Amino acid sequence: MTSAVLGSGATLQLGSGASPQVYTTVAEVLRCGPIGSTNPEVDVTNLDSTAKEYIAGLADGNTVEFDVNYIRGTQQDSLRTSQAAGSTVNMKMVWPTSPNTTAVFDLVLLQFEMGETTPESQITASISGRISGSITWS
Repeated sequence: MTSAVLGSGATLQLGSGASPQVYTTVAEVLRCGPIGSTNPEVDVTNLDSTAKEYIAGLADGNTVEFDVNYIRGTQQDSLRTSQAAGSTVNMKMVWPTSPNTTAVFDLVLLQFEMGETTPESQITASISGRISGSITWS
């Protein structure tokens, strides 16, 4: 039998910028991710090497995309304002594992766009940014 856990109950939270940081859940997130980073390989092969040698380079944060049911007057408006200003915000993602898995990271906001609007669909927004610096996992 599997021990898989559904994503229902996961939360994406926006930091206040205060010290200590206070987080508020972003309303009605439809999807989020991926959250992570990649270490590029650095070729350090030299004249003494008998085969190719590599070390890990500096971690490079992913681009994180998330879609929301747009709810005016929520943290979504703060994200739109921060994106327009070219700001970096502190984010926290909490997955409902046992115990919870948490990622805390700075996100350079690059995009905020309202989704396609039709008579028979909800109003959505898409937000994306690039992780800047390291991710704190717990």
